[in-house]
Amino acid sequence: MDKLSALPDELLWVIISLLPFKEAVRTSVLSTRWKNLFVSISHLNFDDDGFRRGFMNSVDRVLFARKGVDATTFRVRCRNPLDGSRAEGWIQYALWHNVKELELDLSFPMEISFKMPSALFTCRTLVTLKLVMPDNFDFNIPRKVHLPCLKILHLEFIEFSDDDSVERLFSSCQVLDELTVHRCSFENLTEFNVFNPSLKRLTISHHPGVYEFENRIVINAPNLVYFKYFHFIAKDHFFMDLDSLVEAYIDFGPVFNSVFYDFGTTDLIRGISRLQSLHFSGPFSEALLLGDDQIPALPNMTYLKIGQCYPHGWERLLNFAPFLETLVFEKLPCFQENIMKPPRQVPSCLKSQIKVIKFQSFKGKKSELQMVGYFLKHAQALEDLVIHITARQNRKLTIIEELLKFPRISHVKRVIVVLSVDSHGLI
Repeated sequence: MDKLSALPDELLWVIISLLPFKEAVRTSVLSTRWKNLFVSISHLNFDDDGFRRGFMNSVDRVLFARKGVDATTFRVRCRNPLDGSRAEGWIQYALWHNVKELELDLSFPMEISFKMPSALFTCRTLVTLKLVMPDNFDFNIPRKVHLPCLKILHLEFIEFSDDDSVERLFSSCQVLDELTVHRCSFENLTEFNVFNPSLKRLTISHHPGVYEFENRIVINAPNLVYFKYFHFIAKDHFFMDLDSLVEAYIDFGPVFNSVFYDFGTTDLIRGISRLQSLHFSGPFSEALLLGDDQIPALPNMTYLKIGQCYPHGWERLLNFAPFLETLVFEKLPCFQENIMKPPRQVPSCLKSQIKVIKFQSFKGKKSELQMVGYFLKHAQALEDLVIHITARQNRKLTIIEELLKFPRISHVKRVIVVLSVDSHGLI
């Protein structure tokens, strides 16, 4: 007996479930035992990778051969034209067999029109639902929605039909923890309303590209702790009961003159003002500067990470974060003529609160060295200054020499210089 055959069925089920679908099918010809093992696994992962033809028939044969076994996990990924009626049948099969995790990546246009089975929206066993559909798939949500166990919902390339159905879907998931809405179409909506008392993590994104929503985003999620808003801009934001929010990541994407900057930016900041940690990137900093309204105070924020941003605007945010302790520059601002223009007034948090400043992509430009000098001069509570040098190999020593020219500041405990390693393993 070979060592593999000596393994218990439970372990072989795990091995088979981890194989690519085409290879998993081949195990069924090894012996009667392997055939029975293959059709009795509860984690089904169908992927058309490696199939030139016959994928749909192979899936049908596997499902037909299974007898009395739950389909705890049911994943289908298809990159080629797919018969919509077959896909409906597969989903129905999963629902009839007590599926807990259902993932459908059917991003290629259907050969036959496809409708999501209404039974999907009343499945009592479903815990995770991930739908990646053909571009602008018409997502008809029935009047009755009841998903009592759903904790994770991921929607991609969905076209929402109307305001009421969207609100009905999200509010009918009583234990929802995580919601992701990626590259979906909002054209039919006048308001995108996320109301869910149990929701903890929310992502609204549209990468690559940027989605400009001409109406209102409403979020009412009193237990939300994480919010990601990526390459998406709305004209109006109305956030309620976000006092539990801990972390937010905001990036409007590469849009320089959106008409929504003057309307929605301040409302957005006001809605997330109770957070503790903020990571922002892109023209968001410009929006802060351009906005006419007063930026709301951020009394709980202790951590700020700034991604790729512009010369003006980022410092304005510091003025409204009186208790900021850690400031991280993922990428430093690109100043005109490579000269830093310092803020007119030193932010109060810089003088008394900020303990850690990090530069994660330091190339040793004149403006970057000026920023180091500015922070060393004015950050009276600074303890750690961390500089991660990512310049070319022949520049690193010169940059270190420039940094050593700054006078030692007594209250700074550590200046940490990290040298990146290039593709040849050289520092």
